[in-house]
This record gives sequence, structure tokens and C-alpha cells, in this order.
Amino acid sequence: MYCFHLSAIEKSLKHFKKEFPKINESLAMRREEFTDLMTDQILEAYEFLNSLLLKEMDIFTPAGLYALLEMNHIVLCGSDQKTRMQYYQHLSETRKSFLLRIKPIKQWVIRKHHSYDPFKLAAGFYSQMLSRPQLFLEGNHRTGNILLNYLLVSKGAPPYIVSADDAHIYLDLSGDIKFTEKGNFDTALRMPGHRKRFQMFLREHVSQCFMMSEGRSR
Repeated sequence: MYCFHLSAIEKSLKHFKKEFPKINESLAMRREEFTDLMTDQILEAYEFLNSLLLKEMDIFTPAGLYALLEMNHIVLCGSDQKTRMQYYQHLSETRKSFLLRIKPIKQWVIRKHHSYDPFKLAAGFYSQMLSRPQLFLEGNHRTGNILLNYLLVSKGAPPYIVSADDAHIYLDLSGDIKFTEKGNFDTALRMPGHRKRFQMFLREHVSQCFMMSEGRSR
């Protein structure tokens, strides 16, 4: 059983944050500022995910859906209960939206989990959750990256952690997927191409240095 190497992830994310203003200038569409708080909450989400991996919990089963939703809550506002109370209404609306949209995605992952290779599975999931309508009300890129890495690592493949070197490619590919609508015939025709390019990107940019054997997440 593998888990995420939190110190290595933290180092990569901090370097990404330092270089982000320069990266943002090169993107087809500018993104919001990447902050220290975002870094902390992403790391907290990975720590939570490690606890699930050590328990061998499958977050795409009915019993695991709470944990899947919790990942997005942590990415958006951490786990501090006072902060959660401040965002109670938003988190409640997120939960309602999530329960409406997760079912076809969950069923697809369960159906494909044993037959698809890790990269095809992760790219397929990411395309479905990020294209419109998106799975979550906010934080889909950050949460989606964590969840696709869960799928990769749960099948023994290395994860993809965004880095300053390849972030511009990753973010532009994600932008192509984001502006594809599931119910729109014209944009849906482009989805297989976006998904294939993203799958190839993952194969080339995952790294073993961000995962380790269980019990050694630091």
C-alpha cells in the first residue's frame, strides 16, 4: 500500500506558489492568485487522504462518498470547525450539488476501475468532474488533482503534483476541459481529444518522489 509523501508535495507546491505570478502570465486564461492558505489546505487534504489510504477505504463506494466530499471541504476552508461554521451555507449548497452530480461519475469509476489502466482512469474521471456542470461549486481544479492522484496511487501508479516546470501545460489542458459542456454536442465532440492529451500529459509528468510505502508519509 502506498501513500503520499507530504514533505515532497509541500516543497513542490511552495516552489509553484513562488513562481505562480510568472506562470499565470503565460496561461491562455489567467487564474486566481495561489496563496499560502491554499497550499496549507491542499496539504491538509492530502494528509486526510493518506489516512483513508491506510484504512484501504474506497472513496467511490457509497460508504466513501462522505470522504470524497470532505476532500473538497478541506480544500476550500480546512477542517477548523469555527471556519466551517462561517461557510456553513456554502458547504451545505456544495453538498446538495455534489449529491446530484456525483452518481454518474461514481458509477463510471466503479465500472472502469478494474479494466482501465491508471492514467486512462484518472484522465477520464478528471474530464467528467471538471467539465460543465462541474462536480463541486468551487475548488474543482485543486480537488480534482487530489482525487485523480488518489485513483493513480490506489492502482500503484505515481501521482502528478503540479510544479513550476509544467504547470502552464497542466493548467491550460485543464482549462480546455473546464470549458467543455457535457450536454453540448459541439463541445462534447472535442472532449475525447482533451482527455487523450491530458492522459498523455499525466503519463509523462507523474513522479515516484511524491509517493512512499504506508506509514512513512513524511
